[in-house]
Amino acid sequence: MASKQSKINDFVDRSFRDIADKDYIVARIVHRYGLEQQFLWSAQQAIEKYLKAILLYNRLDTRHIGHNLTLAFEKVLKIPDIDFDFPEDIRPFIEYLNNYGVNRYFEYPYHLNGEECLALDRTVWFIRRYCYYLRQRVTKPDGAIIDLFPQIIKKIQHPDTLRKPNKYYIFGGYLEKVLENKGSKLRSHLIYNNFYYGKYKKKVIKNYKIRIFFTKPTHFMHPEIFPDLSELVSFPNVRQHFNKESKPKKP
Repeated sequence: MASKQSKINDFVDRSFRDIADKDYIVARIVHRYGLEQQFLWSAQQAIEKYLKAILLYNRLDTRHIGHNLTLAFEKVLKIPDIDFDFPEDIRPFIEYLNNYGVNRYFEYPYHLNGEECLALDRTVWFIRRYCYYLRQRVTKPDGAIIDLFPQIIKKIQHPDTLRKPNKYYIFGGYLEKVLENKGSKLRSHLIYNNFYYGKYKKKVIKNYKIRIFFTKPTHFMHPEIFPDLSELVSFPNVRQHFNKESKPKKP
């Protein structure tokens, strides 16, 4: 019979890591077809679930985090016995998604500089390495218990792992199942122009389409309609901005 521990891990696998994997693939698909806002939301959802998965595998409370990626990331970094080796350049992207990923109803302006999908691939790979139960133990026939945690961390952070990211494998992971199915359409979307996932490690990506994009919603272009809209629609993320705009300026 499965232990309570393994059942909890199965919940995290299926409800967080696997769903994050699917969100990640969706983000790559919609980015490929120029759906910028849907890309940002799916990317935010993927990173949110990966970070929460790490916390849950380490039995840390996630209930107060909501969609706050910065808070989730900081809480992950505070896990005391894991010296995470995240590169510094993933933090700005996490903060970027924290600001613009939750803009589902086009409440405020957003922009893309053209490299967001590359940044997502990098961020997902570095974070996802830690997305399984690391605190594994093995009981020997004589009753002695071997703690596998140090060995697992060593493998995750080994130079060979970092040098060959496409070889890193999480047993039972949804991305791994997609990668193994060579006839899958999802696989083609996952490995397309991806430095981190695929049969071969890519050193150069050719014909990468850079989409530089900026837009702002109607109520930012015509702020005079905001009072009327605010009687019909909830604007929790921008109400303060328009309240400031409406205050008379001091002479």
